[in-house]
Amino acid sequence: MTSSARRRSIDDITPEEKWNFLRDAPARDAQHPEIRRVAKHLFEAARRNPWRFATLAQSVARDWIKQTPDTQRVGHEDIAGLTRRPTPDDAIDALKRGADDCDAKARLFAALCLAAGIPAEVVGWWTKTEPRDLSHLSARVYLSGKWRPVELTLSRARLDELGTDVPFEKGQEDWKIS
Repeated sequence: MTSSARRRSIDDITPEEKWNFLRDAPARDAQHPEIRRVAKHLFEAARRNPWRFATLAQSVARDWIKQTPDTQRVGHEDIAGLTRRPTPDDAIDALKRGADDCDAKARLFAALCLAAGIPAEVVGWWTKTEPRDLSHLSARVYLSGKWRPVELTLSRARLDELGTDVPFEKGQEDWKIS
């Protein structure tokens, strides 16, 4: 992607282009020194157990970063590296700010897992109506020979539990994962 393409408006980018960028972002994010440092500490705290690590990484992305869905921005996010030039700290901006949306949470979780050598990826949830667009991002992690879903916006969600299976919490009754 050329540097001029990075400065395009999000309105000029198709949902498929956005998804391709977000799908591939964790592999890039996992190379960030801070992501690698956090992943190393979590892996040691988990006693090098991949399940414990994934649970801790889920807690970091889900609980340390307050969910802040920005209804004014949905579909119009300024995405580092796609609509603007990335900075060295873009991979961990959400962790530093302590608040962000599902995209950042899913990217952080997957990047932490990848930095620890555990396969993980972001999962796009698409609207069912035309024009199709990304409506939500979650993640999945490969543990014990199986891809496990990881929901990062609902505090009751546990590893290997789809967000659609989690009871809604106070204040979240008005939104659903589609």
